[in-house]
Amino acid sequence: MIKIMVYSLAAMLGLFSSPLLAEGGAYQIELIVFSQAMPNTEVFEQTVQPTQWPSDLTELSAYKKPETTTLDDSYAALSKDSAYQPILHVAWIQPVGEGGLSSPVHIQSADGNLNGYVRMQQDQDLQMVVDLELGSDLGDDSGNEVVYRLNEKRPIKPGETYYLDHPKFGVVAKISPL
Repeated sequence: MIKIMVYSLAAMLGLFSSPLLAEGGAYQIELIVFSQAMPNTEVFEQTVQPTQWPSDLTELSAYKKPETTTLDDSYAALSKDSAYQPILHVAWIQPVGEGGLSSPVHIQSADGNLNGYVRMQQDQDLQMVVDLELGSDLGDDSGNEVVYRLNEKRPIKPGETYYLDHPKFGVVAKISPL
């Protein structure tokens, strides 16, 4: 009888502890942002409405950097292919706050051409919110700068690698629980 109770308790803890640990725990977030110069027939609208910056935006430098990164091979492969130009490879450790919402993290390239934020959200599952703008060296017919925007909210499974796509640039992302 005691063995059955111990096994039942262990099974219940196994069922309920993972979401609780993940909600109150920290994650390693790693991103590679790259431009792509491949021929494309996909039609997309240019950004007309700029990014709505969250009031609680936190600079990337405020977070601890992990000792190791896991997307180094992906970065190397992108660097070797002339169709892609890596813009940024960053990784940080971040907790998910109360209510399952992390602070939005400001993502910006050294030249300021890439600008935006990444945020995690945990409800029943974990979601990644990405809102990035990439300025182009090219202008439109009236001489205005062209800005491409990747704005996506995607459910994710911790530890898996994801690709967020835009005709002009992309993001490879991996979020792993610590």
